[in-house]
Amino acid sequence: FGLLVVLLVLLWPRYPTWAVKEMIISPETVDGLISSMTNPNFNSSKTFTMDTHVQIKNSNYVSAFMSEAHFTVQYDSHVLADVTVERMSVPGRSDATAVAHARTTITPEVSKILFAAVIPSFHLRVKVTGMAPVKVTSLLGLKVQAKLNCWVDVDVLALAQNPNEMVVGHECTYAIGI
Repeated sequence: FGLLVVLLVLLWPRYPTWAVKEMIISPETVDGLISSMTNPNFNSSKTFTMDTHVQIKNSNYVSAFMSEAHFTVQYDSHVLADVTVERMSVPGRSDATAVAHARTTITPEVSKILFAAVIPSFHLRVKVTGMAPVKVTSLLGLKVQAKLNCWVDVDVLALAQNPNEMVVGHECTYAIGI
């Protein structure tokens, strides 16, 4: 009985925590995004890319290997970005850095929606959803799908001042499927 309790404590899934460590955005992308979100006369489609390094804390006692994962960033029903996270290894009871590559296309329709949403508070609440294929090697190579659903609060002004501080809060739910 004691062994069962110990195994339950050690193997019980714990949710990760995360924080943006660094956002890598070119000055041209910053200018273009600001213009597309604040110019009421924006009338073209523009595509932008940016990279983000995210510090992930794994509170589990087991390590995991995540294959390439795909996420979507939305405002209301409008897709703002498609995100690809590079495969990575996350040791048990430690931190790891996830590298994410985002691609966004701002259309005139999305520009008008963002303009109305951002002005005057310069804050935006977006939804990030996706699935990550994960392999838990210490559990006989168990393969699972980790589902992420987050509401992320963004300070749009930080885009021009300090992009690393754009994410000012987040609320996430996680699920695991086999």
